[in-house]
Amino acid sequence: MRLTSIFNGLLLGALPLFAAASPGTGKAPGAAAILQTAPSGAADCQVTPGEGGELRAPLFSPKTAGCPIARVAGEDDPVLLGELADALGQAHMAGKSGARHGARPKDMDYKPTLDRLVDVRLLALEAKTMGLIDQPDARSALEAFKATTLRGMLQGQVTAKVKPDPAEVDKSFKAAVKQWKIRSVMFKQEAEAKRFREDLAKGKGFPELARAAVAAKKAEGGEPGYVSGKKLLPELAHATARLKQGEVSEPVKTTGGWVVLRIEGERYPKDAKALAEARAASLSSQQFKAIRRFYQELVKKYATVDEPLLKQLDFEARGEAGFQALAKDPRPLALIRGERPLTIADLTDDLSKKFFHGLDGPIKEHRVNPLKVDTFETLLGARLFAREAAERKLDQTAVFRAKVRQYERVLALNVFVEKVIVPGVKVTENEAKARYEKQKGELTVPAMYRLDGLGFKDRRTAEGAVQKLKGGTDLNWMRASADGQLDAEKQQLRFDGKVVSANGLPAGLAKVLSGAKNGEYRLFSSADGAEHYAVRVVEQVPPSVQPYADAREKLARELESEKIAAGLRDYAARLRKVQKVDVLITRIAG
Repeated sequence: MRLTSIFNGLLLGALPLFAAASPGTGKAPGAAAILQTAPSGAADCQVTPGEGGELRAPLFSPKTAGCPIARVAGEDDPVLLGELADALGQAHMAGKSGARHGARPKDMDYKPTLDRLVDVRLLALEAKTMGLIDQPDARSALEAFKATTLRGMLQGQVTAKVKPDPAEVDKSFKAAVKQWKIRSVMFKQEAEAKRFREDLAKGKGFPELARAAVAAKKAEGGEPGYVSGKKLLPELAHATARLKQGEVSEPVKTTGGWVVLRIEGERYPKDAKALAEARAASLSSQQFKAIRRFYQELVKKYATVDEPLLKQLDFEARGEAGFQALAKDPRPLALIRGERPLTIADLTDDLSKKFFHGLDGPIKEHRVNPLKVDTFETLLGARLFAREAAERKLDQTAVFRAKVRQYERVLALNVFVEKVIVPGVKVTENEAKARYEKQKGELTVPAMYRLDGLGFKDRRTAEGAVQKLKGGTDLNWMRASADGQLDAEKQQLRFDGKVVSANGLPAGLAKVLSGAKNGEYRLFSSADGAEHYAVRVVEQVPPSVQPYADAREKLARELESEKIAAGLRDYAARLRKVQKVDVLITRIAG
């Protein structure tokens, strides 16, 4: 079933309406919802009486998130204050109408947002009344969601107390941030590099020999500096990783020439981002191990696995005919107490779903058997986790039921859009062309660039680098050896090889690059004067007006979305005339 994204921008520019009922983002301190009457379950809402009999509920508080603010007749669940708070908070951050960016709480117009929340309830209820939610594909999607949600909740319980492993974090962090202090020299000729290496073996000093070679214009080199593995050419990184402090490499072939390098030290600089990534990776690893152990415990608790039978199964024997024969094999691979066994046919069916273009090729290429064990454990794990979730009665918890109702509402709206609204939506060629002519001035494709370069702390150093690069010095060599470079991970301008538009570049850089050709170098200084760059234009495409043929699909999608939104608005308006809606919220006060 194709799920539309209409509810992400419901009714033209609406907010994401299905966020969890929790404190809103971009919250404005002190905002409160003024309610007409104490709602049912007022004790849970913890509303506070105000002047004139008003009941004030803090708008951005988890304590009042479950407070009802509107009810639709026939709908089991009311619209909650937390839903409105979250939607207003997101609008506040996005600067959309109804909650202008920087607006004070008393200025927020909550009514359009609440109207959209109510409209979603009305439309979802209509879909249920029409029986759309009971169609096989919708029921299948709902059951899959329930199973996934229960499994996620159970895994959450299993991993609740899991923490990163300190040793694992330390190892990953050091591998990520390690820097070597390298002294290097690059020769154009291999023979010169070998002679240099031989002289070193005779006991001559690296610095003296390097300076002499540079002075004789046989090589390029500089003073030693710290460099990370990310900045080194792959071949130099490989050579560096094999050396200990004080050791010298053999001549290494690079695109710019032959390099001889010596390791003079190493360090592990502080890097909050790298440390956070190492902790996250370790946490994920430890969580996986915990879930794996839990799976094995569940196998002992609920199942008996026929390991010899699983081991001897060959899904590649006798080609596709043999595979199809196994698809009918009823022999059990795992007996699950109190449930239907997991059979060879079950495993075969699941394996077949992994190959969308037939089995003949994968069988000949021996790509089926390697998936056997993982597929079996995934199937058995799904059954066992569902069994344990049922034992723990997770399906009876308020959290699970709320998630299911929320998803069912989303599903109902999707089906309604697909079955009721979309069939009546048509976009003509004339409409698309008219939209193109109207927006033609906005459909200019900016200049596109693929850039490379180096960042420096000092402008004079950057200027010198540009001159050397224009003179033929290899950029990668300079990246690995030049002094005064910025930390590549912290500099404002990143060179990651991706194509970027002129609109996505700093205004000053876009101006500097104007008219540049492929292969040219330009000097660019940041607006604050703190960073200076030698920028190479690897590839550039000049600006142009986007042809209608290229813009047509995007324009048609925009028109279709607008018509769908209009159809939803009209349908919801008709439902409001026949369906009772009670709104309990009066206003939002600062």
